[in-house]
Amino acid sequence: MANVRKFSENVYVIDSDYAELWVAEKGQVENADYYYGGTRTVPFDSDDKACEERICYLKDYESGLKNVFINDVIALGKLDGIKEEVPAGYLESRVGGGRCIIRPKSKEIYDIVMDPAHERYGEIADSMFCDLGAFLNEKGGKIKLTPDFGRFVGLADMLHKYTENVLGVKCESGGCGGKASYTSTGIIEAIEVLGLNQDKSIPVTLIGSDGAVACAVLEYLIEQNYTNIAVCDLSYATPERAEEVKRLKELGIAVLPAEFGKFTAPCLERGGLLIAVTVGGELLHSDLSVVKDGTVMLMAHNEVITVNEASLAAIDKFLAEKDVKVIPGQLLTFGGAMTSRLEWFFRSSRKEDELFNKPLAHKAVRLAVDYLFEKYCMGSNRENIFRSIYNLV
Repeated sequence: MANVRKFSENVYVIDSDYAELWVAEKGQVENADYYYGGTRTVPFDSDDKACEERICYLKDYESGLKNVFINDVIALGKLDGIKEEVPAGYLESRVGGGRCIIRPKSKEIYDIVMDPAHERYGEIADSMFCDLGAFLNEKGGKIKLTPDFGRFVGLADMLHKYTENVLGVKCESGGCGGKASYTSTGIIEAIEVLGLNQDKSIPVTLIGSDGAVACAVLEYLIEQNYTNIAVCDLSYATPERAEEVKRLKELGIAVLPAEFGKFTAPCLERGGLLIAVTVGGELLHSDLSVVKDGTVMLMAHNEVITVNEASLAAIDKFLAEKDVKVIPGQLLTFGGAMTSRLEWFFRSSRKEDELFNKPLAHKAVRLAVDYLFEKYCMGSNRENIFRSIYNLV
Protein backbone atom coordinates (compact mmCIF):
# COMPACT_ATOMS: atom_id res chain seq x y z
CA MET A 1 0.00 0.00 0.00
CA ALA A 2 1.21 3.51 -0.78
CA ASN A 3 2.27 5.81 2.04
CA VAL A 4 -0.68 7.55 3.73
CA ARG A 5 -0.38 10.58 5.97
CA LYS A 6 -3.03 12.36 7.98
CA PHE A 7 -2.88 15.91 6.67
CA SER A 8 -5.37 17.46 9.07
CA GLU A 9 -8.46 16.44 10.98
CA ASN A 10 -10.54 14.15 8.73
CA VAL A 11 -8.24 14.65 5.71
CA TYR A 12 -5.76 12.02 4.47
CA VAL A 13 -3.22 12.11 1.64
CA ILE A 14 -2.21 8.96 -0.26
CA ASP A 15 1.15 9.25 -2.02
CA SER A 16 0.49 7.24 -5.18
CA ASP A 17 3.05 6.95 -8.00
CA TYR A 18 1.42 9.44 -10.34
CA ALA A 19 -0.66 11.62 -8.04
CA GLU A 20 -1.47 12.54 -4.49
CA LEU A 21 -4.96 11.31 -3.62
CA TRP A 22 -6.63 13.44 -0.97
CA VAL A 23 -9.53 11.79 0.88
CA ALA A 24 -11.82 13.45 3.44
CA GLU A 25 -14.53 12.16 5.76
CA LYS A 26 -17.04 13.38 8.39
CA GLY A 27 -18.70 16.04 6.26
CA GLN A 28 -21.57 17.55 8.32
CA VAL A 29 -22.53 14.31 10.11
CA GLU A 30 -20.88 12.75 13.14
CA ASN A 31 -21.16 9.03 13.84
CA ALA A 32 -22.45 8.19 10.38
CA ASP A 33 -22.70 4.66 9.03
CA TYR A 34 -20.20 5.81 6.42
CA TYR A 35 -19.07 8.93 4.55
CA TYR A 36 -19.69 9.26 0.85
CA GLY A 37 -18.76 11.55 -2.02
CA GLY A 38 -17.33 11.87 -5.49
CA THR A 39 -13.89 12.48 -6.91
CA ARG A 40 -12.41 15.53 -8.65
CA THR A 41 -9.09 16.19 -10.32
CA VAL A 42 -7.38 19.49 -9.45
CA PRO A 43 -4.51 21.18 -11.33
CA PHE A 44 -1.09 19.65 -10.71
CA ASP A 45 0.28 22.92 -9.33
CA SER A 46 -2.43 23.37 -6.66
CA ASP A 47 -0.75 23.93 -3.30
CA ASP A 48 -1.58 22.02 -0.12
CA LYS A 49 -3.69 24.82 1.31
CA ALA A 50 -5.80 25.01 -1.85
CA CYS A 51 -6.28 21.23 -1.85
CA GLU A 52 -7.33 21.18 1.79
CA GLU A 53 -9.77 24.05 1.33
CA ARG A 54 -11.21 22.46 -1.80
CA ILE A 55 -11.78 19.02 -0.37
CA CYS A 56 -13.25 20.34 2.90
CA TYR A 57 -15.61 22.62 1.00
CA LEU A 58 -16.80 19.73 -1.18
CA LYS A 59 -17.25 17.27 1.68
CA ASP A 60 -19.24 19.82 3.68
CA TYR A 61 -21.27 21.86 1.19
CA GLU A 62 -21.74 19.33 -1.60
CA SER A 63 -21.58 15.73 -0.37
CA GLY A 64 -22.28 16.57 3.27
CA LEU A 65 -25.22 18.89 2.69
CA LYS A 66 -26.88 16.49 0.26
CA ASN A 67 -26.63 13.68 2.79
CA VAL A 68 -28.08 15.93 5.52
CA PHE A 69 -31.12 16.32 3.26
CA ILE A 70 -31.34 12.60 2.55
CA ASN A 71 -30.98 11.73 6.25
CA ASP A 72 -33.81 14.15 7.02
CA VAL A 73 -36.07 12.65 4.35
CA ILE A 74 -35.50 9.14 5.67
CA ALA A 75 -35.70 9.96 9.40
CA LEU A 76 -39.03 11.77 8.97
CA GLY A 77 -40.58 8.79 7.21
CA LYS A 78 -40.99 10.44 3.83
CA LEU A 79 -40.02 7.18 2.13
CA ASP A 80 -42.22 4.94 4.25
CA GLY A 81 -44.59 4.52 1.30
CA ILE A 82 -41.92 2.42 -0.43
CA LYS A 83 -40.53 0.71 2.67
CA GLU A 84 -41.56 -2.73 1.40
CA GLU A 85 -39.47 -2.18 -1.74
CA VAL A 86 -36.24 -0.71 -0.40
CA PRO A 87 -33.42 -3.00 0.79
CA ALA A 88 -32.85 -3.81 4.45
CA GLY A 89 -30.99 -1.12 6.36
CA TYR A 90 -31.72 1.74 3.98
CA LEU A 91 -34.47 3.36 6.05
CA GLU A 92 -32.26 3.26 9.16
CA SER A 93 -29.19 4.69 7.43
CA ARG A 94 -27.31 7.83 8.38
CA VAL A 95 -24.60 8.95 5.98
CA GLY A 96 -22.25 11.94 5.97
CA GLY A 97 -20.09 13.67 3.40
CA GLY A 98 -16.83 12.26 2.09
CA ARG A 99 -14.67 13.32 -0.82
CA CYS A 100 -11.59 12.57 -2.90
CA ILE A 101 -9.51 14.92 -4.99
CA ILE A 102 -6.64 13.88 -7.23
CA ARG A 103 -3.59 16.12 -7.59
CA PRO A 104 -1.38 14.81 -10.42
CA LYS A 105 2.36 15.11 -9.85
CA SER A 106 3.09 16.83 -13.16
CA LYS A 107 1.40 18.62 -16.02
CA GLU A 108 2.03 15.57 -18.20
CA ILE A 109 0.14 13.33 -15.78
CA TYR A 110 -2.64 15.89 -15.42
CA ASP A 111 -3.11 16.00 -19.19
CA ILE A 112 -3.26 12.21 -19.35
CA VAL A 113 -5.75 11.93 -16.48
CA MET A 114 -8.00 14.43 -18.23
CA ASP A 115 -7.85 12.58 -21.57
CA PRO A 116 -9.45 9.10 -21.49
CA ALA A 117 -8.35 8.53 -25.09
CA HIS A 118 -4.65 8.76 -24.15
CA GLU A 119 -2.78 5.49 -24.48
CA ARG A 120 -1.51 5.71 -20.87
CA TYR A 121 -4.83 6.73 -19.31
CA GLY A 122 -5.83 3.21 -18.24
CA GLU A 123 -2.40 2.43 -16.80
CA ILE A 124 -2.27 5.57 -14.69
CA ALA A 125 -5.88 5.40 -13.50
CA ASP A 126 -5.42 1.76 -12.55
CA SER A 127 -2.29 2.57 -10.53
CA MET A 128 -4.08 5.32 -8.62
CA PHE A 129 -7.17 3.23 -7.99
CA CYS A 130 -5.09 0.33 -6.67
CA ASP A 131 -3.75 2.59 -3.93
CA LEU A 132 -7.09 4.30 -3.36
CA GLY A 133 -8.86 0.95 -3.06
CA ALA A 134 -6.32 -0.27 -0.52
CA PHE A 135 -6.88 2.85 1.58
CA LEU A 136 -10.67 2.48 1.47
CA ASN A 137 -10.32 -1.16 2.53
CA GLU A 138 -8.02 -0.13 5.37
CA LYS A 139 -10.71 2.31 6.57
CA GLY A 140 -13.09 -0.64 6.91
CA GLY A 141 -15.92 0.75 4.84
CA LYS A 142 -16.24 4.08 6.67
CA ILE A 143 -15.52 5.96 3.43
CA LYS A 144 -17.12 5.15 0.08
CA LEU A 145 -16.46 7.01 -3.16
CA THR A 146 -17.70 7.36 -6.70
CA PRO A 147 -14.73 8.24 -8.91
CA ASP A 148 -15.71 10.85 -11.45
CA PHE A 149 -13.35 13.11 -13.37
CA GLY A 150 -16.28 15.12 -14.65
CA ARG A 151 -17.13 13.57 -18.00
CA PHE A 152 -15.78 10.03 -18.04
CA VAL A 153 -17.56 6.72 -17.63
CA GLY A 154 -16.48 3.37 -16.25
CA LEU A 155 -14.20 4.73 -13.52
CA ALA A 156 -16.28 3.24 -10.71
CA ASP A 157 -15.87 -0.18 -12.29
CA MET A 158 -12.09 0.34 -12.45
CA LEU A 159 -11.96 1.14 -8.73
CA HIS A 160 -14.30 -1.77 -7.99
CA LYS A 161 -11.48 -4.14 -8.98
CA TYR A 162 -9.75 -3.15 -5.74
CA THR A 163 -12.52 -2.40 -3.24
CA GLU A 164 -16.18 -2.96 -2.48
CA ASN A 165 -16.33 0.57 -1.06
CA VAL A 166 -17.18 2.20 -4.36
CA LEU A 167 -20.61 3.22 -5.64
CA GLY A 168 -21.94 3.80 -9.12
CA VAL A 169 -20.69 0.46 -10.44
CA LYS A 170 -22.31 -1.29 -13.40
CA CYS A 171 -25.68 -2.99 -12.98
CA GLU A 172 -24.21 -6.43 -13.62
CA SER A 173 -22.15 -5.98 -10.44
CA GLY A 174 -25.17 -4.88 -8.42
CA GLY A 175 -24.69 -1.17 -8.95
CA CYS A 176 -26.87 1.67 -10.17
CA GLY A 177 -24.54 2.55 -13.05
CA GLY A 178 -24.22 6.20 -14.09
CA LYS A 179 -25.97 8.71 -11.85
CA ALA A 180 -26.92 11.38 -14.39
CA SER A 181 -30.44 10.06 -14.93
CA TYR A 182 -31.23 10.20 -11.20
CA THR A 183 -29.99 13.77 -11.03
CA SER A 184 -32.16 14.74 -13.98
CA THR A 185 -35.15 13.11 -12.27
CA GLY A 186 -34.65 15.49 -9.35
CA ILE A 187 -34.67 18.51 -11.66
CA ILE A 188 -37.74 17.31 -13.54
CA GLU A 189 -39.64 16.61 -10.33
CA ALA A 190 -38.77 20.13 -9.15
CA ILE A 191 -40.34 21.57 -12.30
CA GLU A 192 -43.52 19.65 -11.60
CA VAL A 193 -43.66 20.37 -7.86
CA LEU A 194 -43.43 24.09 -8.63
CA GLY A 195 -46.34 23.74 -11.07
CA LEU A 196 -44.22 24.80 -14.03
CA ASN A 197 -45.62 21.96 -16.11
CA GLN A 198 -49.09 23.51 -16.22
CA ASP A 199 -48.46 26.14 -18.89
CA LYS A 200 -46.34 24.63 -21.67
CA SER A 201 -46.06 28.00 -23.42
CA ILE A 202 -43.86 29.62 -20.77
CA PRO A 203 -40.31 30.49 -21.84
CA VAL A 204 -37.93 27.74 -20.71
CA THR A 205 -34.19 28.36 -21.00
CA LEU A 206 -31.76 25.49 -20.42
CA ILE A 207 -28.13 26.54 -19.91
CA GLY A 208 -25.42 23.89 -20.13
CA SER A 209 -27.90 21.95 -22.20
CA ASP A 210 -25.46 19.56 -23.90
CA GLY A 211 -24.32 17.69 -20.79
CA ALA A 212 -25.62 14.27 -19.75
CA VAL A 213 -27.97 15.56 -17.05
CA ALA A 214 -29.28 18.48 -19.09
CA CYS A 215 -29.87 16.34 -22.19
CA ALA A 216 -32.34 14.24 -20.21
CA VAL A 217 -34.10 17.39 -18.99
CA LEU A 218 -34.24 18.72 -22.55
CA GLU A 219 -35.80 15.52 -23.86
CA TYR A 220 -38.41 15.77 -21.09
CA LEU A 221 -39.26 19.32 -22.18
CA ILE A 222 -39.57 18.20 -25.80
CA GLU A 223 -41.68 15.15 -24.95
CA GLN A 224 -43.95 17.26 -22.75
CA ASN A 225 -44.56 19.65 -25.68
CA TYR A 226 -43.16 22.84 -24.19
CA THR A 227 -43.41 25.30 -27.05
CA ASN A 228 -40.94 28.05 -26.12
CA ILE A 229 -37.62 26.35 -25.40
CA ALA A 230 -34.18 27.93 -25.74
CA VAL A 231 -30.86 26.22 -25.08
CA CYS A 232 -27.32 27.42 -24.47
CA ASP A 233 -24.05 25.50 -24.34
CA LEU A 234 -20.43 26.23 -25.21
CA SER A 235 -20.26 22.96 -27.15
CA TYR A 236 -22.73 24.16 -29.78
CA ALA A 237 -20.00 26.34 -31.29
CA THR A 238 -17.88 23.28 -32.13
CA PRO A 239 -18.04 21.46 -35.47
CA GLU A 240 -18.72 18.16 -33.68
CA ARG A 241 -22.12 19.39 -32.49
CA ALA A 242 -23.31 20.94 -35.75
CA GLU A 243 -25.83 18.14 -36.35
CA GLU A 244 -27.28 18.54 -32.87
CA VAL A 245 -27.67 22.29 -33.39
CA LYS A 246 -29.45 21.56 -36.68
CA ARG A 247 -31.79 19.07 -34.94
CA LEU A 248 -32.65 21.58 -32.22
CA LYS A 249 -33.45 24.34 -34.69
CA GLU A 250 -35.63 21.99 -36.72
CA LEU A 251 -37.58 21.32 -33.52
CA GLY A 252 -38.14 25.05 -33.14
CA ILE A 253 -35.69 25.37 -30.24
CA ALA A 254 -33.65 28.58 -30.11
CA VAL A 255 -29.88 28.20 -29.64
CA LEU A 256 -28.61 31.16 -27.63
CA PRO A 257 -25.04 32.46 -27.30
CA ALA A 258 -22.88 31.04 -24.52
CA GLU A 259 -19.97 32.51 -22.62
CA PHE A 260 -17.73 30.68 -20.17
CA GLY A 261 -18.10 31.78 -16.56
CA LYS A 262 -21.33 33.76 -16.87
CA PHE A 263 -24.93 33.60 -18.03
CA THR A 264 -25.48 35.66 -21.16
CA ALA A 265 -28.14 38.37 -21.38
CA PRO A 266 -30.20 36.57 -24.09
CA CYS A 267 -30.63 33.71 -21.60
CA LEU A 268 -31.36 35.80 -18.52
CA GLU A 269 -33.86 38.18 -20.10
CA ARG A 270 -36.32 35.55 -21.35
CA GLY A 271 -38.12 35.16 -18.02
CA GLY A 272 -40.26 32.13 -17.24
CA LEU A 273 -38.16 29.13 -16.18
CA LEU A 274 -34.37 29.18 -16.33
CA ILE A 275 -32.47 25.94 -15.63
CA ALA A 276 -28.69 26.08 -15.35
CA VAL A 277 -26.79 22.77 -15.40
CA THR A 278 -23.28 24.18 -15.52
CA VAL A 279 -20.02 24.10 -13.58
CA GLY A 280 -21.05 26.69 -10.98
CA GLY A 281 -20.14 30.24 -10.07
CA GLU A 282 -21.80 31.90 -13.05
CA LEU A 283 -24.76 33.53 -11.32
CA LEU A 284 -22.96 36.33 -9.49
CA HIS A 285 -20.68 37.01 -12.46
CA SER A 286 -23.66 37.80 -14.70
CA ASP A 287 -25.71 40.93 -15.36
CA LEU A 288 -28.70 40.16 -13.18
CA SER A 289 -30.35 43.49 -13.94
CA VAL A 290 -31.87 41.99 -17.11
CA VAL A 291 -33.67 39.18 -15.25
CA LYS A 292 -37.45 39.62 -15.42
CA ASP A 293 -39.69 39.57 -12.37
CA GLY A 294 -41.41 36.24 -11.98
CA THR A 295 -38.47 34.20 -13.27
CA VAL A 296 -37.86 30.87 -11.57
CA MET A 297 -34.16 30.01 -11.58
CA LEU A 298 -33.24 26.37 -10.97
CA MET A 299 -29.49 26.54 -10.36
CA ALA A 300 -28.81 22.86 -10.90
CA HIS A 301 -25.16 22.92 -9.99
CA ASN A 302 -23.79 22.51 -6.49
CA GLU A 303 -21.50 25.53 -6.46
CA VAL A 304 -23.80 28.22 -7.81
CA ILE A 305 -22.36 30.53 -5.15
CA THR A 306 -19.47 30.18 -2.73
CA VAL A 307 -20.71 29.68 0.80
CA ASN A 308 -19.63 32.91 2.45
CA GLU A 309 -21.35 36.03 3.71
CA ALA A 310 -20.41 38.11 0.66
CA SER A 311 -22.15 35.69 -1.71
CA LEU A 312 -25.19 35.29 0.52
CA ALA A 313 -25.48 39.08 0.79
CA ALA A 314 -25.30 39.35 -3.00
CA ILE A 315 -28.26 36.96 -3.26
CA ASP A 316 -30.10 39.03 -0.64
CA LYS A 317 -29.57 42.12 -2.80
CA PHE A 318 -30.71 40.35 -5.97
CA LEU A 319 -33.90 39.13 -4.28
CA ALA A 320 -34.61 42.58 -2.87
CA GLU A 321 -34.41 44.07 -6.36
CA LYS A 322 -36.20 41.33 -8.30
CA ASP A 323 -39.29 39.22 -7.61
CA VAL A 324 -37.62 35.95 -8.58
CA LYS A 325 -37.17 32.50 -7.08
CA VAL A 326 -33.59 31.16 -6.99
CA ILE A 327 -33.16 27.53 -5.94
CA PRO A 328 -29.72 26.18 -4.93
CA GLY A 329 -28.22 23.16 -6.63
CA GLN A 330 -28.04 20.92 -3.58
CA LEU A 331 -31.85 20.78 -3.52
CA LEU A 332 -31.89 19.72 -7.17
CA THR A 333 -28.92 17.41 -7.68
CA PHE A 334 -28.91 15.07 -4.68
CA GLY A 335 -30.48 12.26 -6.74
CA GLY A 336 -27.11 10.69 -7.51
CA ALA A 337 -26.09 10.60 -3.85
CA MET A 338 -29.48 9.26 -2.83
CA THR A 339 -29.34 6.50 -5.42
CA SER A 340 -25.77 5.61 -4.51
CA ARG A 341 -26.89 5.04 -0.92
CA LEU A 342 -29.70 2.83 -2.18
CA GLU A 343 -27.15 0.94 -4.26
CA TRP A 344 -24.99 0.18 -1.23
CA PHE A 345 -27.81 -1.40 0.77
CA PHE A 346 -29.05 -3.23 -2.33
CA ARG A 347 -25.62 -4.74 -2.87
CA SER A 348 -25.46 -5.77 0.79
CA SER A 349 -28.62 -7.89 0.46
CA ARG A 350 -28.55 -8.71 -3.25
CA LYS A 351 -29.53 -12.13 -4.46
CA GLU A 352 -27.31 -13.64 -7.16
CA ASP A 353 -27.86 -12.01 -10.57
CA GLU A 354 -30.51 -9.64 -9.13
CA LEU A 355 -30.36 -6.27 -10.90
CA PHE A 356 -30.62 -2.87 -9.25
CA ASN A 357 -34.18 -1.54 -9.17
CA LYS A 358 -33.84 1.66 -11.19
CA PRO A 359 -37.57 2.58 -11.16
CA LEU A 360 -37.50 2.38 -7.35
CA ALA A 361 -34.51 4.75 -7.24
CA HIS A 362 -36.29 7.31 -9.41
CA LYS A 363 -39.39 7.01 -7.20
CA ALA A 364 -37.30 7.64 -4.06
CA VAL A 365 -35.73 10.76 -5.61
CA ARG A 366 -39.15 12.14 -6.56
CA LEU A 367 -40.51 11.60 -3.04
CA ALA A 368 -37.49 13.36 -1.57
CA VAL A 369 -37.86 16.35 -3.89
CA ASP A 370 -41.56 16.60 -2.98
CA TYR A 371 -40.70 16.90 0.70
CA LEU A 372 -37.63 19.14 0.41
CA PHE A 373 -39.35 21.61 -1.90
CA GLU A 374 -42.34 21.81 0.39
CA LYS A 375 -39.96 22.55 3.27
CA TYR A 376 -37.59 25.02 1.62
CA CYS A 377 -38.94 26.35 -1.67
CA MET A 378 -42.65 27.13 -1.46
CA GLY A 379 -42.49 30.45 0.37
CA SER A 380 -42.05 34.00 -0.91
CA ASN A 381 -39.96 34.49 -4.03
CA ARG A 382 -37.82 36.93 -2.07
CA GLU A 383 -36.80 34.36 0.53
CA ASN A 384 -33.09 33.55 0.35
CA ILE A 385 -33.20 29.76 0.21
CA PHE A 386 -29.40 29.66 0.24
CA ARG A 387 -29.40 31.02 3.79
CA SER A 388 -32.04 28.48 4.83
CA ILE A 389 -30.05 25.48 3.67
CA TYR A 390 -26.57 26.70 4.61
CA ASN A 391 -27.74 27.55 8.14
CA LEU A 392 -28.40 23.84 8.57
CA VAL A 393 -24.72 23.06 8.76
